Amino acid sequence: MKTKTVRSPGSLVLRGSRYYCFWRVKGTDGKSKAICKALRDEHGAAVTTKPEAEQAKARLMQVIVKQDEIETLRSIQHAIDDKQTEIAALQDAQCKPLTITQAWAEFQSPTSGRKNCNRTSLREYESKFSMFHFWMQENHASVTALRDVTPALAKSYLDSLIKREVAPATYNGHLNTLRYIFKTLKDTAKLVDNVWLKFNPLPTTTQGRRDLTVDELRQVIGTATGEMKMMFGIGCYSGLRLGDVATLKWNEVDLRRNQIRRIPRKTARRKPVVIVIPIHPVLAGILAEIPAKERGEFVNPVMAQTYLNGNRTSVTHAIQKHFKNCGIKTTRARENGVRRVVEVGFHSMRHTFVSMCREAGAPLSTVESLVGHNNVRMTQIYSHSSPEAAQSAVALLPDVSNNAVVVSKPSQTRDELLREIIKGMTPKNLRDKALAMLAGEAVLKN
Repeated sequence: MKTKTVRSPGSLVLRGSRYYCFWRVKGTDGKSKAICKALRDEHGAAVTTKPEAEQAKARLMQVIVKQDEIETLRSIQHAIDDKQTEIAALQDAQCKPLTITQAWAEFQSPTSGRKNCNRTSLREYESKFSMFHFWMQENHASVTALRDVTPALAKSYLDSLIKREVAPATYNGHLNTLRYIFKTLKDTAKLVDNVWLKFNPLPTTTQGRRDLTVDELRQVIGTATGEMKMMFGIGCYSGLRLGDVATLKWNEVDLRRNQIRRIPRKTARRKPVVIVIPIHPVLAGILAEIPAKERGEFVNPVMAQTYLNGNRTSVTHAIQKHFKNCGIKTTRARENGVRRVVEVGFHSMRHTFVSMCREAGAPLSTVESLVGHNNVRMTQIYSHSSPEAAQSAVALLPDVSNNAVVVSKPSQTRDELLREIIKGMTPKNLRDKALAMLAGEAVLKN
C-alpha cells in the first residue's frame, strides 16, 4: 500500500484512499510517543480528499491543543497545591492549627466575629457543638484540628443523628449551628471550605399540640403544688408560652389593675410589642397565694433560673412528668413508625386558652391580641381590639381549679360598665366595644 506524508502542523498521512493525522506527544517520563488517528468528516464518514482532511485535522488539533492546555493547568494546580501545603506546614510550625477542643472558646470570644446573641442562645450553641465534639472524640479521636473535619466525617455525624431518630427540627438545629460556628471560625481555623454547607436540612412538618379538656385541666392544676401550680395556672389563663411563663417577673403583674403586661420572648428582638392580658379571678387567687414580702424578681424564681441557665430540657421534663402523673398520655406513634409525636405539652395550655376564649364567644381579633402574633400585618389588625373586650373574654373562661383561692372583683352596675365603655369608644373599635358590652351583660347576669 502506498503511503504519502503531507507536511503541516500535526501531519496528514494518506494510506490508500483514506487520510490519517499523525502527531507526537511527550509523556511524563520525557519520552516522545507517536499517535496516529483516522480522520472523519462531521458525519463520521472516512475522509478521502485533501481539503476535507485539512478541515478534519484542524478540528482534531483544536481538541488536542485544549487537552494539552488542561494538562498544563493541572500541572500548575498541582504545583500550587504543593506550595500551599508547604506554606501550611510552615505556618503550623509557627502557630498550631485551631483544635476542635479550642473551637468553642474561640467562638464565644467577643472578638470571634460572631453576631451578638443572648445567653440562652449561646448555651444552645454550646450544647450542640459539645455533642459534636464528644462524638468526634468517641469515634475519630485522631482528628483533632477543626480544619481536618472532612465532608465524610460531617456526613457520618449527621447520619448518627438520624440513627438516633431525632426529630427533623432537632437535626436541622444541629446542622445550622455547626454551619454557623464553622463559618465564624473559617479564618481563625484556616478552613478551606465549610463542610456543613454540602448538606441540606430535612423537611419538617408541624405537629400541633392538642387541647386539654376541662377535666384534664382541673386534674393538672388541682394536683400541682408550688411553682408548678403557678406555671400551669398562668399558662391556662394567659395563653403565654413556656418561656414567658417561666421568666415572668412580678413587675409585669399588676394585681391592682388585674393585668399582665409582657413582651413575648419569641418576638422581643424583631417586634418588641407589649401584650396586655387581663388576670382571671382564678389566676388572681393563685398569684395572691404568694405574700407580697416574698415576691422577688421572678414569679417562679426556681423555674426562671433553670430556664435562663440553658436547662430548658429540665423544665420541660418536669412538666411532662406532671402530665403523666395526672394520667394524661403525652405522645402518640407516628404513621411511619419512627420517633413518637408529642401531642400534649405545656404549649397545649396555650391552645386550650385560645379554644376556651373562642368557645366563650370572644371575637377572633380579641383572642389574637391576647396571645400576641408575630406577623406585623396581622398585629396591626389585632391592635384595634379593646381592653374591655379582652377583659370580658378572659372573665368568661371556666373555673378549672379545684381548690384555688378566687379573688373576687368588685362588681359594677350595668350603667357603670356602659359608662366606662362609652368613654373609650372610637370609630375604629365600635364593633369590639359593642361585643364587649354584650359580654359585659353576660358577666353581670352571672
